[in-house]
Amino acid sequence: MPKFDHASVWAQILQDEPQLEFAVLVGSRAKGNARADSDWDIALQWFPNLDLLAVLAATETLRRKLALALHVSVDAIDLIELRRANLAMRASVAEEGIPLAGADSLAWAHFLRRTWRDLEDFYWDRQHAA
Repeated sequence: MPKFDHASVWAQILQDEPQLEFAVLVGSRAKGNARADSDWDIALQWFPNLDLLAVLAATETLRRKLALALHVSVDAIDLIELRRANLAMRASVAEEGIPLAGADSLAWAHFLRRTWRDLEDFYWDRQHAA
């Protein structure tokens, strides 16, 4: 199974999300080792001006749109909100993810820089902590 063959589906759906800064495919489908029944793991970063309820509503609406377009259950779409993700998840997105939308955005560049800086601090602290 190709690791990613739904580019036109993603492009149209994600382009229609004006509050979305970027979206990144992660997990087995990004790594190329997905099975037919593997879920779709997508990391999202919404604009910071959205409150929690707006983020939840936008995320669930997007989940339903993606499930419909991909002909899968909504349970097969896992959406990760990056502003609330821990460092391990952010590192996985930065190192293994395939950008689906916003790859040329300043928000994506800032996310990568911040994640790599936080990783560097984490490893430095671990090495040099008393």
